Amino acid sequence: MNKCLVVDDLPFNTQVLKAQLTHLGLQVTTCFSGKSAIQACIDDQFDCIFMDITMPDMSGTQAAEQILHATTQLPPPIIFALSGHDAPAVIPDCFNLWLTKPINKDQLANIVLTQSFED
Repeated sequence: MNKCLVVDDLPFNTQVLKAQLTHLGLQVTTCFSGKSAIQACIDDQFDCIFMDITMPDMSGTQAAEQILHATTQLPPPIIFALSGHDAPAVIPDCFNLWLTKPINKDQLANIVLTQSFED
């Protein structure tokens, strides 16, 4: 089973995304801060991470960069940026894809099904 980490400071957002990903057959862990996401990635390995960009303790970009530096996982997890804003002109290298919230469940299914996850 593929393991995903969902990181968002708003519990409603994590609940909705967790339900959608679980429905797609993924095992989902949730975190509500960048710091807890970093620790989760040190303690466990995830195939993908859905990372909110705007959080109070640290930005999703800072958390994603630290996760990529802190983990020795190969291949590294696929990290999706989640934002209420359109993608910037240049997407930070720590993200594989930029997703604009709210995420349509069909769009999410397509994204998950087209990614190459290692088992």
